[in-house]
Amino acid sequence: MKRGTKYFFAGILLTFALVLFLGPKPETPLYHTFVPKTPKTTLEAEAILTARESNLSIKPKNEASIVWVCDSSKARTRQVLVYLHGFGASHEEGNPVHRHVADRVGANLLLTRLYDHGLTDTLPMQHFSVQKFWDDALEYLSIARALGDEIILMGTSTGASLALLMASHFDDVNAIILLSPNIRVNDPNIWIMNQPWGLQLGRAITGSNKTISDHPAEWYDKYWYRQYSLNAVAELQQFLKIAMKPTVFKRVFQPALMLYYYKNEQEKDDVVRVDAMLKMFDELSTPSHLKLKQAIPEAADHVIGCHLRSGDIDAVKLALEVFIDDILNANVD
Repeated sequence: MKRGTKYFFAGILLTFALVLFLGPKPETPLYHTFVPKTPKTTLEAEAILTARESNLSIKPKNEASIVWVCDSSKARTRQVLVYLHGFGASHEEGNPVHRHVADRVGANLLLTRLYDHGLTDTLPMQHFSVQKFWDDALEYLSIARALGDEIILMGTSTGASLALLMASHFDDVNAIILLSPNIRVNDPNIWIMNQPWGLQLGRAITGSNKTISDHPAEWYDKYWYRQYSLNAVAELQQFLKIAMKPTVFKRVFQPALMLYYYKNEQEKDDVVRVDAMLKMFDELSTPSHLKLKQAIPEAADHVIGCHLRSGDIDAVKLALEVFIDDILNANVD
């Protein structure tokens, strides 16, 4: 082959490689720590929350809200519990266990509705971005600071992932409760979604621009998205790749509880990887006497804290009580 021909084909290969490498992919988020100004009073915090929700078309009972210890006075409490729901879900996903924790510790409860969730859109989450997801979490942190002195973050699945990231950045997060934390999605092919051209490849393979759940229950649509944009899947994978890593986990020093569904290798969480969450838990810098992990073998579902889905709410409640009584309350200054 002539030298000129070789250079020609080499140039084509190089161009092709550059096109692949520089192809479209999710933007890298900036996990900044700029938290909006804390409201001066609990009433101002409630007004801000109400204003946020009033401008959107939200599904019934998906709105962000505050459950007060004393509804008449709406007073600040020593502790405030912030519930962070999972991807494509709503705060009903944590009902009744988030209320159980709030009652147990005597805390105001902030039920979040994270960015682009709980809406009546025809194609949900087509505008979802990790950056707006993070920015939204910091707005809730600002509101939480007005509701109580010590912040407890409680999350399910990707909400638990968000709690981990927030705890790694903010010292006023007093404790974290992780239900089925999403460290890695249980899908060997998910990695492609945040690569260059990954979203386009995903659409080509599936023949669709959305993912659809086949959950049979009629109530599912009330509190979860049955379908949402593949763009959101790509953004989620970007979030997990960048944020759920050892350097983040090592910055977490707060008391931590992790609960998850695992009975045996055949009967376990099939949505997220159990091995990844166990590895994460070992990498936390939380002192060993301040962290607790427990499998819930009869939960039979990824969503272990919801009355609609969990097979063993009582076991989840009991584990929460042990963590509160033996770790949180036992280490109050």
